Amino acid sequence: MRTSLLILLVCLSANLLAQQPDGVVDLKPHKIVMQFSDGDSLSQASVVGQVKNIRTAWPNAEVEVVCHGPGLDLLISKTSKASAQVAEWSSKGVVFAACSNTMKRRNVKGEDLLKASKVVPSAMIELTLKQEDNWAYVKAGH
Repeated sequence: MRTSLLILLVCLSANLLAQQPDGVVDLKPHKIVMQFSDGDSLSQASVVGQVKNIRTAWPNAEVEVVCHGPGLDLLISKTSKASAQVAEWSSKGVVFAACSNTMKRRNVKGEDLLKASKVVPSAMIELTLKQEDNWAYVKAGH
């Protein structure tokens, strides 16, 4: 009986793995907060590529990209080199957060940001709160 049950479990597990789309590692609800502080176009492309890689491997992952300092350029309409990708991933549930402290320091208004942007009071506080709530921390960019 035990052997039959073990064989059945192995077959079911193999069948479930075979049904997952290419690149999917698992369907667990992971939580990742990404700190983004680079302003150059290569780094902007890199961070949205990293979001894509995470969501391909973990389609059910919650992802938040917290932009501050020069990284805020990713979310400013006039300076973003990845606005289409930000809009695309935002429509799929990825949060792109702009640091209010950086906005004040750089005289950036809410209307200067991409529509997909969420404003948080402080990047450092947002990153800390997420980590206190068991989100994994990743330094984004290259």
